[in-house]
Amino acid sequence: MNREGAAQHQQLVAAADRSPVLLRGLTGFLSDAGYELLTTSSATELRDLLGKSPDLLLVDLRVLLQDDTLWPTLQGSSLRVVVSASRDEAREIEPLLDQGLAGIWDRDGDSADLLRVVAGALTGSPFVSADVGGALLERMSTAGEALRDLRVGLTAREQEILLLMADGSGNRSIAEQLYISENTVRNHVRSILEKLQAQSRTEAVVRAARAGLIRLA
Repeated sequence: MNREGAAQHQQLVAAADRSPVLLRGLTGFLSDAGYELLTTSSATELRDLLGKSPDLLLVDLRVLLQDDTLWPTLQGSSLRVVVSASRDEAREIEPLLDQGLAGIWDRDGDSADLLRVVAGALTGSPFVSADVGGALLERMSTAGEALRDLRVGLTAREQEILLLMADGSGNRSIAEQLYISENTVRNHVRSILEKLQAQSRTEAVVRAARAGLIRLA
């Protein structure tokens, strides 16, 4: 294994889930994929885990809501945060969309979805599980009409990049696929966020889907 591969497999993921059974499953899947795991089922213990400086936090929405001060604390850090939830919790997720989430994973989803959202979050490429994303779109559909003219506002290149963002591609991957520089990709992503009035890539993907510009896989 080369150094780059070894470094990737040393990434530390903190996982917090209220269900011990699901937590064991998460641990198994992510450990098999080469990630180092820290786990807990409570918001109180989670604060202790955060002191170990994980690269990513995968947190059950129910754990996040146990402590009203936890999310503001996470917002004030540079930690990448992925929320796990079910489609029935779309109402609780919606307010978090513009606050820097690194991804949303369907708690009832499969291991492929889990690995995709974790890998995407760690490379700055947010991924939203289709079932939860669909529930979010249903809740937000009444505001979708105001965004439908954005298709005209996005350039052809921006639409290409938006599709790759939705697929979980990071800036480097997008640059390689489109044969352009990473700096050019960053400029396009910045423009996409501005045009979609989004604060993060995750919010941009959900807003684009809501406007009918893309479909969540």
